[in-house]
Amino acid sequence: MPELTPYQKDALDYSANILLTANAGSGKTFVLSKRYVEIILNENVDLENIVAITFTDKAAGELNKRIANEIQSRLETEINERKRRKLEEVRRQLVSANISTIHSFCINILKEFAPEAGIDVNFSPIDQTTSDELIELSIDESFNNLINNSEFESKLKYLFRFFGSKILVQKHLMHAVKQRKTIDY
Repeated sequence: MPELTPYQKDALDYSANILLTANAGSGKTFVLSKRYVEIILNENVDLENIVAITFTDKAAGELNKRIANEIQSRLETEINERKRRKLEEVRRQLVSANISTIHSFCINILKEFAPEAGIDVNFSPIDQTTSDELIELSIDESFNNLINNSEFESKLKYLFRFFGSKILVQKHLMHAVKQRKTIDY
């Protein structure tokens, strides 16, 4: 086992919740996996009540793998029968553990409490690509509705000529939608 830095030793103290921030390769995942297993072994906490959140799917997958490896390593050396049973139980349950990205964690909370959040229980989150496509379709549909409206047809054609093309107007509108908070401000 590698020598722990003073910061890593402090992070292993699970008497309080923590946020670990450090440079890549500094041992965050190493520390979190050990901390996670320590909590499981030493506290009377169900696996479903422990949350480990990362920012990327890759990091969440790596953390899950490291925790599984830490459990396996402990199983190979653990002599306390109670802890061995606990480790075996956790190993079986690890597939349903709350080890995820912040986005996945929030989506799960929203799904669980959809009525309280005022959203449809069957909502589906969308990614940036889908969001961009929906905005583009909405702008295109708006153009089609405006071009067929005699009151706005000439104004819309003027915009297309002013910017050089319908595509450039659409591009500027997409940018404006993405910057709407700044524009509102």
